[in-house]
Amino acid sequence: MADLLEALLQIKALAETPARVTELLHSTDADRWTLRRRPAEWAPVEVLAHLADTELLFGLRVRLILSASRPSLPVLEQRALAERAGYLSWPPAMALNRFRARRGETIERLASCSAEELERVGLHPVRREVTLADLIAIMLAHDTDHVGQMRERLGFPGGR
Repeated sequence: MADLLEALLQIKALAETPARVTELLHSTDADRWTLRRRPAEWAPVEVLAHLADTELLFGLRVRLILSASRPSLPVLEQRALAERAGYLSWPPAMALNRFRARRGETIERLASCSAEELERVGLHPVRREVTLADLIAIMLAHDTDHVGQMRERLGFPGGR
């Protein structure tokens, strides 16, 4: 059985990510958000836009797991979506607002989950069986990685 307390702590950390990004946004010049250190590396605004769009995917996965029996979980091609969406052209405040709103909706769904619901399973094409508790942990690891990338690329110490 999934550890309800551990999941609740992870959900709390997920809810705090938008505030962590807001602090970064308010602590740096806007022009630093669009700088790429290397051509193949995303600028901080692209990382933030990725978080915003990926939150749609995570939110859908949460809804599918909670509402269907062993649903297939969708994946997306991140690089293709980033190109199509033009992440580099997103104003950082807009990317943050989208991420904050989408994350808020996901947290609403997760905050009331029971221990039994955390054990519900979705089928991921790469990871295979993924419980809702697993998905929460994956989301938190994703946040941690990408907030670290933004910190590093914006020049904050201890970025990653």
